[in-house]
Amino acid sequence: MLDIILIQHVDTGLNILEYRQEHTIMKTEHSDIFSGFMTAIQNITEELNIGFVVLIATEGIKGHNCIIIPKYPINVILLVDQDDPIELWKQQGKEIAEKFLSNYGSSFNPNNVHLYKPFKVVIKEMCATHEYCD
Repeated sequence: MLDIILIQHVDTGLNILEYRQEHTIMKTEHSDIFSGFMTAIQNITEELNIGFVVLIATEGIKGHNCIIIPKYPINVILLVDQDDPIELWKQQGKEIAEKFLSNYGSSFNPNNVHLYKPFKVVIKEMCATHEYCD
């Protein structure tokens, strides 16, 4: 099951939008920490010129996959259960990125986060197409 989707502005590292499921283990105050962590990882891989990180996985009873979809100027970051199909979530993340950029363009102001809240409805509709969302 999906826990959270973050849409992050690449150049600033700001969270533009956060879509979360009710059952998520990540509290809202942790989203900024998580986003900062993701920005740091992307910056390190860019500095080392080793490509983009697209998957981070944890194992165990509460194991999760963190799937990163880079689509400049945003990253779509999905945190899902380890047993969820990664390819389905990669495709969903790509569709979310394309739809977001289609709606708002690529030269939007990442500081006006209130403008992007209506996009949560779009994500919810997209997410309802399979059984891995509430």
